[in-house]
Amino acid sequence: MPESSPQDAITGAVRRVLRPLVRQLVHHGVTFPVVAKLLKQLFVQVAEEEFKLPRRKVSDSRVALITGIPRKEVAGLRDAPPAARGLPLDTHLATRLIGRWTSEPRFLTPDGQPQVLPFETADASPSFSELVKRCGGDIPARAVLDELVRVGAARVSPSRDITLLAQRYIPATGTVEKIDMLGEDAAQFISTIGHNVLAPPDDLYFQQKIEFDNIGSRGVPTLERHLRRLADAFLTKVTDLMAAYDRDRNPAAPGGKRTRVTMGAYSSEEAEPEKEDT
Repeated sequence: MPESSPQDAITGAVRRVLRPLVRQLVHHGVTFPVVAKLLKQLFVQVAEEEFKLPRRKVSDSRVALITGIPRKEVAGLRDAPPAARGLPLDTHLATRLIGRWTSEPRFLTPDGQPQVLPFETADASPSFSELVKRCGGDIPARAVLDELVRVGAARVSPSRDITLLAQRYIPATGTVEKIDMLGEDAAQFISTIGHNVLAPPDDLYFQQKIEFDNIGSRGVPTLERHLRRLADAFLTKVTDLMAAYDRDRNPAAPGGKRTRVTMGAYSSEEAEPEKEDT
């Protein structure tokens, strides 16, 4: 069998990546013409931003050459306004807020647990509103609290004190925010793999997984509970470590260009075809 080319390999990889994405698109009523237009816009955007020649403006002809999109279409696509997001809550804000609440000493009890916070205070003691302000963004603290309560990440007592119930922000099933996380998390993971495909051995990002293919389905629920506990413990340690390097929380952390670092954990399951005895 002849060895496949990198183009064949990437085409096959894209097909596997797109299949679950197409399933989501069809489920949510997004048609092929809409996606085709979006892909054209992205091809033009990537060609324009990431394949520039030194000290030269990227022309419509060069974009057309790189992408295979007719030059007459390129000009219109370059002038098209960006799509509006319109999300009710920035998932980065919610993630940063819970991260601070679980790691920043000002918002922790003496034994290292997240404090129960009042919404606002008249003195200098910690409050939920202060926590939101420290995380940046322009969403009112009340809107952030309503979202955390809605997804079960926080609880408000009759005395209006706020208790954190979850160590990480996970939007409710089927919400716009969770769909946005599909794009955010999948894009980061694909970017990591893409970097590792091209990078030299001494500049690889962390990318590993563990997989077993003959686990009985009756044991999966119990295994999944154990994996969740391990992942929660791991991510709690990661939060503490990354907080020590985050300059918003530790002014003495190393300097340099502002950089976003992400570490995640996930699990999945799918039925395997039964193997015939030989």
